[in-house]
Amino acid sequence: MAHPQEQQPPRKPKRREQLEVYCLGNLKKYLQETTLHGLKYLVDNSLNGWEKLFFLAAFVICCITVIHLISNIYAKWESTPVIIGISPHPTPILKIPLPALTLCNMNQAMYSKVANYTKGSREYAALQYLCHSDIFNDPQTQNLEEFKNNSLELAEFIIAHSQPCSRMLVACQLSSVDVNCSELFREVVTDEGLCCAFNTLHPRFLYKGKSVERSITDNYRTLNDLIHGPDLVPIDWNPETGYPTKLPPKYYPRPTYGTGISLGVSVMLNADVDEYYCSSSSGAGFKVNLGSPVDRPLISEGGVAVPLGSETRFRIDAQLTESSPAIRSINRRRRRCVFLDEQQLVFYRYYTKTHCENECLSAFLIEHCGCIPYYLPVIYDNATFCNISRLFCIEKAKLTQNPAGRCMSRCHTPCVDLTFMPDAFSSPLAMHNYTIQSEILTNLPKEEVQRNIAVIHFYYRESVINAELKNVYIGFTEFLSNTGGILGLFMGFSFISIAEIVYFSLLRPIFKFVVPEKDRNSAVITQVRAAPKVNKNWLPEEICRVATKSHNTKRRDEEEERRYSIRESGVL
Repeated sequence: MAHPQEQQPPRKPKRREQLEVYCLGNLKKYLQETTLHGLKYLVDNSLNGWEKLFFLAAFVICCITVIHLISNIYAKWESTPVIIGISPHPTPILKIPLPALTLCNMNQAMYSKVANYTKGSREYAALQYLCHSDIFNDPQTQNLEEFKNNSLELAEFIIAHSQPCSRMLVACQLSSVDVNCSELFREVVTDEGLCCAFNTLHPRFLYKGKSVERSITDNYRTLNDLIHGPDLVPIDWNPETGYPTKLPPKYYPRPTYGTGISLGVSVMLNADVDEYYCSSSSGAGFKVNLGSPVDRPLISEGGVAVPLGSETRFRIDAQLTESSPAIRSINRRRRRCVFLDEQQLVFYRYYTKTHCENECLSAFLIEHCGCIPYYLPVIYDNATFCNISRLFCIEKAKLTQNPAGRCMSRCHTPCVDLTFMPDAFSSPLAMHNYTIQSEILTNLPKEEVQRNIAVIHFYYRESVINAELKNVYIGFTEFLSNTGGILGLFMGFSFISIAEIVYFSLLRPIFKFVVPEKDRNSAVITQVRAAPKVNKNWLPEEICRVATKSHNTKRRDEEEERRYSIRESGVL
C-alpha cells in the first residue's frame, strides 16, 4: 500500500527576500500616507497604468519646476546679500564733525631757499625728484653720482624748504568768528609736500602704540603743538560710536553749529607766487582735500585744485553710511564691507579703506625695495624711510601692474562710514575800487590779490543727513519663506513631510529589524481572557491589534488552555 507523500513544510524566505518585501510594503505604505500631493494615486488599485503614469509625470514636472525656482532664489541670496536703502531716522549735522581739511600749496620748494643749490649736489637731486617726474624714465639718471649715493631724507628736505603754514594762512574764521590760524591748523608732511591740516584726530587716537611717536617724528610730522591752547582738548571720535557722552567745553575734532557760510570755516591763503620754484601741477594755486577725521588720505591724487585770485565756496553734502547689525552674520567677502572691530590694522587704530590700502602698499614696497616712502605708514618697527637713492626703485615698483593687488583686494569699505561730497564754485576777487566786506583784502593791492590770494569757504548745505542703510536683502527667514511657499504651492511640502520621510526611511525599519521582538510584543494590547467580549470603548486600531497578536503569545495561550482542560477532566 503506497503511503501518501508527506507534505513538505513551507520554505522559509531568505533574509534578502524578506527585506525586499518589507521595503516594497514600506514604500507603498508611505505613498498611501504621505502629505505630498499626487503620490497616493501611484498605489491606488482603482486606477489603471495610464492614469498612474499621468500623476507620476505631473509630480516629476512639479519637482523640476520647484528646483528651478529655488535655485533662482538661492542665486539671488548669494549674489545680493545686502540691500542699500535710506535710513528712516535722519541724522542732524550737529552730531557729526566738520570735515578734516588738508590745504597744500602746489609750490614744492621756496625759490629763495633752493636757488643757491648747484647741479650735482644732493639737494639739487632732491629738487629734480620733486619737480621732474619724468627723470625716472631715463635709466642714465639713476647712475648719476648725486642720485646713486644720495642718503638725503626727502621728508627733512621738504620740511626745510617748503612754505610754512604761518606764511600760507593769512586769516581764518570759524562760525564767522576770527580765530588765530595756529589754533585751527597744524603742519603735516603728505605726498603733496608740507600741508596744513584742520580737524584731524590727535595722533594718540589715530595711531597704535609706538606708531604714535613715529607718526609725530617720522610719518605725519607735527611741527607745532598738537593741542593749541590749554582749553582745547583732543577727544576720540569714529563714525560708529560718534562723540563721547561727556564732552569738554572746547574740543576737537570740532562739530559744526549749522548750515551756510556764516557757520562754516573760512580761510584766506597766500600762495606767494614769487617764491615758486616748481609746481606739482601745471600752474599756481592750492590743493584741497576733504575727508573724515579718522582718515589719512593721499593728497596728490585726490586733491581739488583751487585757483588764485578767486573766492571759492565748497558747499558740502555729508554722506553717512550705516549698517544694520544683522549683516554681521554675512561673510565679509559677500557683504563687501568691514566693521571697525572686525579687521585690525598694524599702524592705524581705525580701519578705513585708505588706511588698509596704504598698509598694503607699504608692505609691497618694503618687499621690493627694502624701504617705504616718507608718506606711507610704518608697519614694521625696523622699517626705514627711503632716501633719494632708493626712490627710483619706489617709482618703478609703483608703476607695476596692480601693485599689492592681492592685499588690496581684501580692503573693503567700512560698513559705517562718513564721507563728504563738495560742490565747488569760484568767482573772481575784486579788481576795481568798490567797497568789499573784507578789510584784509581792502588793504591789499589789487595786483597782489590777483597774483597770490585765494579765499575758501567750507560749509554744510543741509541741516540733516538722510543716511544710507545697509541691511540684509534676503535673510534666512525670507529665504525659508520663499522656498517654503514654492514647495507648498507645487507639492504640498511641509515640515511634516520631512518627518514622514524620516519615519518611513529610518525609524520604521529600525523598529522592525533592530528593536528586539520581545520589546515590540510587549507593546501589543492583549485581550483579557475573562472578558466576555471586546470593550466597546476600544478604538478600531486597538481591536485590530488584539486580533493580530504575535504567534508566540497565541501558542502560549493554547498550551495553557490544554493543560487547564486536562486538569479539569481529572487526568492529572
